[in-house]
Amino acid sequence: MDNCEELLPECLSFVKGIVDSEDLPLNISREMLQQNKILKVISKNLVKKCIELFQEIAENKEDYNKFYEAFSKNLKLGIHEDSQNKTKLAELLRYHSTKSGDEMTSLKDYVTRMKEGQNQHLLHHCRSAGKKRVSTTKEGLKLDESEDEKKKKEALKERFDGLCKVMKDVLGDKVEKMTVSDRVVDSLCCLVTGEYGWTANMERIMRHKL
Repeated sequence: MDNCEELLPECLSFVKGIVDSEDLPLNISREMLQQNKILKVISKNLVKKCIELFQEIAENKEDYNKFYEAFSKNLKLGIHEDSQNKTKLAELLRYHSTKSGDEMTSLKDYVTRMKEGQNQHLLHHCRSAGKKRVSTTKEGLKLDESEDEKKKKEALKERFDGLCKVMKDVLGDKVEKMTVSDRVVDSLCCLVTGEYGWTANMERIMRHKL
């Protein structure tokens, strides 16, 4: 069977190879074979082997940088689609941090460098590190505030409540709601994702997939 999509998930579509099995029946239709339990077992083992191979590549930083540059989007898509393996895939992700400079670091390495008392880092998913993650691109981001800052924020919300309603009426269904935010620094406004929605980066990945 050529190009059997049931063997590997979409996120591993870049993997090429030959699967040789003596356990698959030959004299049945393609549709029946796709529902075969043996095929599902083979698929599960293939995904496991692929992840193990990626972990081996990650042991060599130079080789993994090349791999990650080419296939990081696939790994992120896998975390979104494969709930069973998302923890292992999350360990393969790399991020820029204030300490890593031009290099990228893993979440595990980042946690080992955390200062005492630092309990949150601004990431989403990947709960395997045992820390609470906060996404800067989603609504609900809460920053430490003094009582005076909270009062000023509430005053601003009341002051600009009418403007927010007018802007929502103008934009209509293009946005879910308009609100005063304290996360904006240099820009007049910003777009954020709903609490349970896709991040902008995940939307780009899905558009590329389609």
